[in-house]
Amino acid sequence: MTKKYLKLLAEKSFKGSYMEQKKVKRIAGLLKRSELKQYINYLKLINDQKKVTVIVPKIPGDKQSLRSGELKKNLQNLRRTYPGKRIVYLEDPSIILGVRIIDNDKIYELNLKDTLNSI
Repeated sequence: MTKKYLKLLAEKSFKGSYMEQKKVKRIAGLLKRSELKQYINYLKLINDQKKVTVIVPKIPGDKQSLRSGELKKNLQNLRRTYPGKRIVYLEDPSIILGVRIIDNDKIYELNLKDTLNSI
């Protein structure tokens, strides 16, 4: 099986920005070991391209931020900025008053700690 065909299979294993597990299991059962390694690498690559990771000091979910509508507004802005991508929130307390956004191979880091270090 050619690399081009394996890449096509990996692309067809996604529905929108989500991986379909049934398709992946069915395809994986039909591949040889070397083909399976390439297929998995393509799946990882495509998954990273379809995902935006937002790392914040604390995941917003308290009642105060929900009442003010800030969370909803921020999520709408992210969806508008990254259309068709899945947005994943992670928590990292080492980030002080800021955010780190990872989009495939681009990393945007905005926080107080880096600003103070640069000054």
